[in-house]
Amino acid sequence: MFETIKDFFDLEWRIESQGINVADAPSGAGGDVTVFKDNESVLLSIEVTERRVDRSRVVSTFNTKIAPSGVEDYLFLVGATQPSEEAKAQARRYFAQGHEINFVHICDWIVMLLATLGKKGRDLFNSNLMELLDHPDVPQVVKVAWNESVGSLFGELDSGEFGFVGQKAQKTRSLSLSVGDVHPKERLL
Repeated sequence: MFETIKDFFDLEWRIESQGINVADAPSGAGGDVTVFKDNESVLLSIEVTERRVDRSRVVSTFNTKIAPSGVEDYLFLVGATQPSEEAKAQARRYFAQGHEINFVHICDWIVMLLATLGKKGRDLFNSNLMELLDHPDVPQVVKVAWNESVGSLFGELDSGEFGFVGQKAQKTRSLSLSVGDVHPKERLL
């Protein structure tokens, strides 16, 4: 999504991301995704997580990633579970010290951005996503899960009719999801 925002608004961002389930600390990364402005200063660090964020995780993230790197904006993109009230309270304490630590449900965030960017932005997102999913470093299990999720949106499909990941040689009718295709209660990511 950050590549889509960068491309859509023609921003001079450098975006670094970690592989799936790669520990940030040994790699020296500020998060799963780090957005740099002017190729130098950190604009935003992002952690994508399915695990519940509790107070100890916020404290640990602050001590190992935020404070040492001078990160001012840190975003937890969370999955199905909401951060604990203690985690939110700790984030407010760090806010008083000049650090933004926020929590956003990843599906809500993506749907909001896709609605905001319009058709051109959604087409760009789909293109960027397909390019990313076709990369050889993406685990096969992720590709299969994506194909199953897309298939469930449309019911039983002839996979040759759509350009699913790993099937580039098949018919080239492109699959373009719009915001209306995903109901907020049907979380795909």
